[in-house]
Amino acid sequence: MKEKRENKMYKKGELTTAQLVGLIVLIASFVILLYFLFILDLSGTSNAEICRNSVLLKDKIPGGVSGPLDCRTNYVCVSGSEDCASEDFSKISINPVNKDEIMKSIADEMVSCWWQFGGDNKIMYAGAVKGAKKFCAVCSIIEFDREIQEKYPEISYSEFYSYLGRTSEEGSLSYLKYLYAIDNPTELKIQEEVSDAITQDKILTNQKYSLITGIDANIVDLGLSEEANFINILGDDEWIRVYLIPTSETSKTQCQEFITKA
Repeated sequence: MKEKRENKMYKKGELTTAQLVGLIVLIASFVILLYFLFILDLSGTSNAEICRNSVLLKDKIPGGVSGPLDCRTNYVCVSGSEDCASEDFSKISINPVNKDEIMKSIADEMVSCWWQFGGDNKIMYAGAVKGAKKFCAVCSIIEFDREIQEKYPEISYSEFYSYLGRTSEEGSLSYLKYLYAIDNPTELKIQEEVSDAITQDKILTNQKYSLITGIDANIVDLGLSEEANFINILGDDEWIRVYLIPTSETSKTQCQEFITKA
């Protein structure tokens, strides 16, 4: 009887050891996975997707109670061959001989910005609030290296919007159609929320520029209690499209609250 009892205890010991080995293997596998994620440096891609997912979550949870958005500003250096003044900016290397590549680097950031915040799907990601409240996101801050500054000290906005109109992004739409839902640059009307911040008719490459989008979540005097009704009554103008403005002029926008993290 005593021998049988000892055998049972021994078998229980064997099972515990097997479980422990399995746990160690699981932990080791997790550590290895984290290591490879770190080596691959997936943060640049995941930040945009994390932002979009948090925006889409607002659309799924009534009343916007899913908490703050998890969206971060992207810091970009458009570089011909040199580093930008801000060392912590991620570099986008382009051929400085081709001016279109400079404009494409900006356009691609604009597309990413509009995509992150739902594009034309009209997602009420800020939550309906009473009172005049305009929420904005600074998707990217862009600067240019010295080589670009010397070769192209300025790019006119008309030239830039013309590029957006004649160039297609990865889909079948032109940049202009995707970003502003228009076919001709002459149809573009800068929304009042950012119009005072665009003080010049040209992009000066020795300055930093910000890409801003947003939403006017003002429901004062509408008498609405359901966010779904609120969204239905809003027009296109309540969604602030993506605009390139001098970073120094951000305070001249009508943005009352910024929802992106630095």
